Amino acid sequence: MKTNEDVITMLQYQIKRYQTMGNGTMCQTLQSKLHKLITKQRAATV
Repeated sequence: MKTNEDVITMLQYQIKRYQTMGNGTMCQTLQSKLHKLITKQRAATV
């Protein structure tokens, strides 16, 4: 199973790739997923 850090890294990479391709819709979707995951991770560590 992937750790949250691995998933965050993967999402960041995918976001950069979609930005390069000019796919704003998918980029926004992944940004939302990334934001939710980071928020969840921060809540778990506090």
